[in-house]
Amino acid sequence: MFCCSTAPSIGYSFPVSEDSRPNPDALLADCASASSGEGRLKIFLGMCPGVGKTYAMLLAGQSRQEEGVDVVIGLLETHGRIETTAVAAGLPRIPRKAIVHRGITIEEMDLDAILARRPALVLVDELAHSNAAGSRHPKRWQDVLELLQAGIDVYTTLNIQHIESYRDVVRQITGAPVHETVADSVLDRADEVELIDITSEQLRKRLDEGKVYLGARAATASANFFREGNLKALREIALRITADKADGELREFMRSRRILGPSRSRERLLVAVGSSPFSERLIRLTRRTAAANHASWIAVHVDGGVTLDSASQARLESNLTLARSLGAEVVMTSGTDVVESLLRVAHENNVSQIVVGKPLLHPLLDIFSGGSLVSKLVRRSGEIDIYVVRTEKSVAPWRPDLSAIHQPGLAREMGIGSLVVTGTTLLGLFLQPAIGYSAVGLLYLLSVLFSATVLSQIPILLTAALTALAWDFLFIPPTLTFHIHGAHDVILFVMYFVVAIVIGHLHSRLRQRERAERRREQQAVALYQFSTALAASPDFAETMRAAVERMREIFAADISILLASEDGQLRPDAVAGPPVSERELAVANWTLTRREPAGRFTNTLPQSAGFHLPLRTQNSAVGVLSVFVPANAALRLAERQMLETFATQLALVVEQSRLQDEAERSRVEERSRHLQKTLLDSVSHEFKTPLAIIAASLDRLRQRPSDPQPLLAEIGTAVGRLERVIGNLLDITRIETGAVQPVLAWCDLHEIVDAAAARVETEIGPRPLQREIADDAVKLDPGLLEEILVNLLRNAAQHSPPDSPIEIATDVSDRGLTIQVRNEGSGIDAASSERLFDKFYRQPGAAAGGLGLGLSIVKGFAEAHGGGVIAQNRTDGRSGAEFRVFLPVATQPASALEHGQ
Repeated sequence: MFCCSTAPSIGYSFPVSEDSRPNPDALLADCASASSGEGRLKIFLGMCPGVGKTYAMLLAGQSRQEEGVDVVIGLLETHGRIETTAVAAGLPRIPRKAIVHRGITIEEMDLDAILARRPALVLVDELAHSNAAGSRHPKRWQDVLELLQAGIDVYTTLNIQHIESYRDVVRQITGAPVHETVADSVLDRADEVELIDITSEQLRKRLDEGKVYLGARAATASANFFREGNLKALREIALRITADKADGELREFMRSRRILGPSRSRERLLVAVGSSPFSERLIRLTRRTAAANHASWIAVHVDGGVTLDSASQARLESNLTLARSLGAEVVMTSGTDVVESLLRVAHENNVSQIVVGKPLLHPLLDIFSGGSLVSKLVRRSGEIDIYVVRTEKSVAPWRPDLSAIHQPGLAREMGIGSLVVTGTTLLGLFLQPAIGYSAVGLLYLLSVLFSATVLSQIPILLTAALTALAWDFLFIPPTLTFHIHGAHDVILFVMYFVVAIVIGHLHSRLRQRERAERRREQQAVALYQFSTALAASPDFAETMRAAVERMREIFAADISILLASEDGQLRPDAVAGPPVSERELAVANWTLTRREPAGRFTNTLPQSAGFHLPLRTQNSAVGVLSVFVPANAALRLAERQMLETFATQLALVVEQSRLQDEAERSRVEERSRHLQKTLLDSVSHEFKTPLAIIAASLDRLRQRPSDPQPLLAEIGTAVGRLERVIGNLLDITRIETGAVQPVLAWCDLHEIVDAAAARVETEIGPRPLQREIADDAVKLDPGLLEEILVNLLRNAAQHSPPDSPIEIATDVSDRGLTIQVRNEGSGIDAASSERLFDKFYRQPGAAAGGLGLGLSIVKGFAEAHGGGVIAQNRTDGRSGAEFRVFLPVATQPASALEHGQ
């Protein structure tokens, strides 16, 4: 067995240098992980069925139970294996939940029962299993994630063919399709992965002994999936997955302890990528070296803040695209010190070798730059090996970079530098008799320092050179010549020239670093504002529109977001932004299918007008971000990197929205199934009882036809109960479909109350009905009002003692009619207060009978009049419930109604 795990961090105290300073994002991730309170996940991984994953999981559970940990079996599949059943003995199990789907009863893991039980550790077999329809989550691994979020540790089992990214590889090896998969993010989420490893010979022996499959199934498996070549290939994949997991956790361990790499447990290569044509050869060589050593590799570009011309920018993007296509992990960072940045990335990623090209500068020129990149890396790399690759003869020799002299505003800055030199010279000529020529040199030095705060590098160096020459020619004896006699003056001039040049260079680097920091700050602010805009939007469509508007402001380009439909194609109309043409839609569909950028600024369909980025999630692409930059503008590398970040965030938003929609649909379906089951149960019970009474009465009539009246009365009661059930179902259907349209007429409240009381006389029984009815006439639907009163009186009778009174009162005002019905029962408990008016809900302790629709009908008919109903416990100090119905209807005195007004 092989096991890799992530241990909790332990704090150490030591001085922090600039090179070892921790990544702020990593520290935030550590803090979030430490404070999440989630459970730990351990996966027992196998190359295929039968290697003993479940057996090993149960043994680990038994061991934890012996340590005093509360361990339960959430779900176990023994597949009839005697050894597995035996090792599970003594571990408590959570009973499975029965789910009926299409007439078939399926038993699944009872997630709610486990959450209610809250064990310290739960064992869940077969992580990739798909749950039956009607379960809260479609996949078992989603159940496991909910358990982890609740703070419960989980042990589970998984075969490599069920990992999403390896599904196609396993299918090509074995020829067997894989239908159930687990997202790779779940494997990344695991705190510990234990590989249950046996040789192919041992597994085939277990298969022959009937320990994997039985009978004909074992023979079929041996001839197909369990062929020796298949098993060896699957075992290699399983070992590689575990090794990659262990390597990632080792890097995380070293980072959390701030241990500078490399760790020699596994080779990891880094290649420095720039805009040079030679970088392409470096990338290919690094890929070959990594493949030969079975090592992973990363390509790193350091943005030093220098603006590249269009040709260099295109070469850089081409080199990074090549690295991605060859399987490199591309890292882009920024910093004025390229060596420091490369070594920082190397230490963070446990790199053992750095691949660089031989320097092209003449050795004498290295003196002025502090040494070549290779020499600096060799001096400062520590235990990291430096692999230096020779330059091809086809690569052009070094030539000085003269692109800076074409930068905009250079002539104006040179003019400012010349004016500074002229002004300082005039001031020096005026002050020289009083301060001497040596102090004039300090004035020149001060002017260079001032110029360095406002000018770029070339004007600063020009200003420094001009001040040195002017000081020598006009002030250092002998004047009006460049000849210097005294050794003191020679040393003074040389020192001045060196100090002026160094000051100018340092100030130039500081300004360059300032610009780089300002650019990073702008990117961070833009990313923050973009994230804020996404989070602040009330719904999905508004979120997409806000994203488009924000990106349009940042990039000064037209933006469109296209989302994939259920058939995996982009819809022609954009979710946000202007619609795209058919040609650009075809390019976007290529991007969606291949999950790679395409269009302008790429090597794929570069003649397109738009730059198309896939909105990639862990397993698929959910849409495309299309960017249409003006024809005369370019997309810089930093802008492209920011766009990729925005695309990642948009993909997460889209995926989250789809998951929410799926969860909402599941909740609606579950609620519908629950209501359907409740309706069937209630209706079957309500029909069964009166039908039984009718049948029994008819039998007795046949036996004793001489005295039919009592039996006919029972039949009439039963028929009335059936009519009431059917009437309630029809009423609730009318309410749900919006078919209730009140027919208003002037009514006498006394008549309506009398009619309602007569209909529920049997249910009320001996309970006295205390009335306080207003004499005013009201204009409403008398039929609907009668149904409201019938259901309220029936509900009051069901929840009160047989000899307690029921009170009904009405109050008429200018605002409308208020009806109050009270009883003296147990009242309304807190758990029922919010659900009283839900369909099919019956308060605990209610008398048998009824569908639980009466109060829903009251609410629906009241709202049809534009009113409402509230329920509460009595406020006069007595026990019992109180219902108030308000109907905003027209009223008038009863005398006006009698006179026909």
